Amino acid sequence: MSLVLIVLLTCLICYFIHVKWNIFAVGSRIPGPVALPLVGNVQMICKLKPESLFKSIADYRAQFGKSYRLWLGPELWIFLHSPEETREALNDSTLTRPAAFQQLSVLIGNGLLISYGKQWETHRRALNPAFHMNILNSFTHVIAQHGEELVEKLAATECKAIEISDYLFACILDTIIETSMGKELNSLRDPNNRYAHDFHKTSELLFKRMTNPLLGWDFIFKRTNMYREMSASLAVIHQLMTSVVDARIEALKQQQALQIELPSSDALVEGIRKQRRTLLDTLLTTQIDGEQLTRSDICDEVNTFVFAGVDTTTAAMCFVLYSLGKYPLEQQKLLVEIREVVHGELTTEAVNSLTYLDMFLKEVLRFYTVVPLTGRQTTEETVIGGRRYCAGITLWINLYGLAHDERYFDEPHEFRPLRFAQTQSERLPPYVYIPFSGGPHICIGRKYALLIMKIITVQILRKFEVKLRDPAEKLVLQAQMVLKALQGFNLIFLPRLEADTMAA
Repeated sequence: MSLVLIVLLTCLICYFIHVKWNIFAVGSRIPGPVALPLVGNVQMICKLKPESLFKSIADYRAQFGKSYRLWLGPELWIFLHSPEETREALNDSTLTRPAAFQQLSVLIGNGLLISYGKQWETHRRALNPAFHMNILNSFTHVIAQHGEELVEKLAATECKAIEISDYLFACILDTIIETSMGKELNSLRDPNNRYAHDFHKTSELLFKRMTNPLLGWDFIFKRTNMYREMSASLAVIHQLMTSVVDARIEALKQQQALQIELPSSDALVEGIRKQRRTLLDTLLTTQIDGEQLTRSDICDEVNTFVFAGVDTTTAAMCFVLYSLGKYPLEQQKLLVEIREVVHGELTTEAVNSLTYLDMFLKEVLRFYTVVPLTGRQTTEETVIGGRRYCAGITLWINLYGLAHDERYFDEPHEFRPLRFAQTQSERLPPYVYIPFSGGPHICIGRKYALLIMKIITVQILRKFEVKLRDPAEKLVLQAQMVLKALQGFNLIFLPRLEADTMAA
């Protein structure tokens, strides 16, 4: 019996060597922590939780000072180090998203986030018009309405300790759902909203699966309680999506019928033409090579936009509020600018004129790096940074490491919005500061996300401005107010939370 086991083990090792030899050869030439045969860097398995994984990656970057590798079993991960390598990786058309990203397909299908090749190119080109600034600016009023609901909810807490991310998540989900699909979700008003709960739950379970190598195998995952929970949540999400798409198709048919029946000068038709277009409208009316998108394609792209936009924008806004509380002098600078620029109702022109707010948000995105890593998978032999890679290797781009590299940022661990003043930011090399990724796959909704962040930040600052004569006392109370609201603050990618600040 033991002889049979030895023979089987030997055959297994030979198989892996045969299949993975080229990958082993690449990995052997790249520095990295000590790895054991077959099992690789087993010390990393217990560190795949976000809070420990992030710290380990940062420590290894500092230790090796250049690109390094990790082995997860026979899988080779390369963490790129320089902006030059980053630029080449993000612009290499032969690279795809990492294999782990395909686990997101149960929620977003084959949307822009994980598709590649011809489908990605045609869908990206078809979706670009939906993100034109003229269309985004038409969303200002809707975003402001949801922002006003948020500040009213926060005011009702009377500065009691809350989990701020719950409020922000609901507000941003409502905003994105209405502007992308034309659907009023009202999850901020209804804390028991089923769609919001299941969307949040699905995102959480997907991330847990992506950071657990064992759950990457469908055979194991489909036999877990996590899979049953996710399936139930996905059913709710997909049911809502189907109903919204059907309703919007019917509404567009009615609009087209009215335009045919009534004269073009009719006020009703003119009103129809001026109605705000949503992402869903663009998808429903787009043709690729003379063919309309399928229902599946439409659902995939809208789900992708909601999934990619809600969690990241929520996390970014949590960091914005934390920074407002931690840096009261920055609060004061922003308030001064808002008083000078914004008078009465918040308009698109006023929002776009807030230059210091723009620098403040850029520094938040640099300092906390909401998405600290992004990845690519090699599909064929390619050269990145002068090193030749074969197919089957995962390349990780350390966005946090680049944004905190002393070679490019003076005092990178200091919060300094003025580093993004025009004359200073122009000196930054390309692909050092890329909070929305870069290259052809740069985030299509980046301007939209920034618009949401700007509007909500202005509304919160205007709402909670303390009316006191003494500026020093005013700053202290503002800082205390925001910090009280953030006592329950908990984010998986928060790299630096000082205990003394949170204790305050």
